[in-house]
Amino acid sequence: MKGVEVDPMNTAFAKTMEILTYVGLVLMIVPGLIYFVTGIGYVNTADAVANWGKSANEFWKATKGIEIHGYSWFLNNLSYFDCLSIVGVVILAITPLASIVAAMVKADTKYKIILLIAMIEFIVAIVRPLFMHVTGH
Repeated sequence: MKGVEVDPMNTAFAKTMEILTYVGLVLMIVPGLIYFVTGIGYVNTADAVANWGKSANEFWKATKGIEIHGYSWFLNNLSYFDCLSIVGVVILAITPLASIVAAMVKADTKYKIILLIAMIEFIVAIVRPLFMHVTGH
């Protein structure tokens, strides 16, 4: 009896997804729990809860008196647990892109074209906030 054969492209995609998902979850949950337990963060927990239902612009104006653009608001504040937990979210967000890259290495040419198109779409979605004013509306 012969076992199921899985294309190496699919295996590379799945393994990358699995590993980066675990890494992202740990890096999101552990600092997030520390933030909620200690209350030590860039935005204190009471302010976060009080302004949770607001749009992103309103939230940041109410809690920190700032307007955010791009990713600098958390990258400049990685010493705070709430911002550090965003690193896990970032890893989870780029996991599909990294998985596509891993799959491309093992893919046949016809699949490389499809994966390249998907990769371009992810990259545009990632860099779009850096070049355009994106709000929570």
